[in-house]
Amino acid sequence: MAAMALEMNNETFAKKEAWHFRYAMGAILLFLASLLPLPAWCAPISFYSVPYPFVNDRGETVHLSDWRGKPMILTMEHSTCRFSCSISISKLKTIQALADQKKLNIDFMIISIDPRNDTPETWRQFRASRDEERSNWHLLTGDENTTKQFASLIGINYWYMEDHVFHDFKIVRLNEKGEIEKMITDYDDDPEILLK
Repeated sequence: MAAMALEMNNETFAKKEAWHFRYAMGAILLFLASLLPLPAWCAPISFYSVPYPFVNDRGETVHLSDWRGKPMILTMEHSTCRFSCSISISKLKTIQALADQKKLNIDFMIISIDPRNDTPETWRQFRASRDEERSNWHLLTGDENTTKQFASLIGINYWYMEDHVFHDFKIVRLNEKGEIEKMITDYDDDPEILLK
């Protein structure tokens, strides 16, 4: 009986030792993997490298690469939005005022989430109705496929319900390389976070 108990203790001990060894080896492998450079598929996305063409509120075709080398505050909205877009525009204006106070030269971009209805003309009306005539604000529309792909890249969900478009709230700051540096995703987030 004592021999059987000793054999069970040895077996339990061996199982525990094997588990400890596997755990330690896993930790070592994770540590070593963290020292390796990230593969290309894990690298941050440069939005200045996306190939999609957009049309601005002056009717000109532009690409995000046109802003390469400049920091950017970016969101997706639509010109006829009545709820979240009003909050987003208010946040963007607050960020612009803070950037002015800090003497930061930064561009602002709104990319349409409703390409069916956002035309250069509706964007010009949007700009005028919100008293935002500054040259560092850019209002762009892509085609439907571009809009879907861009929204997916930036992580904004949207959906149509009858004639209205609903969407997530998100404002991001892109660095000079076009990579997301910071973001706000809640209406109560302090917009100044994007300028720190």
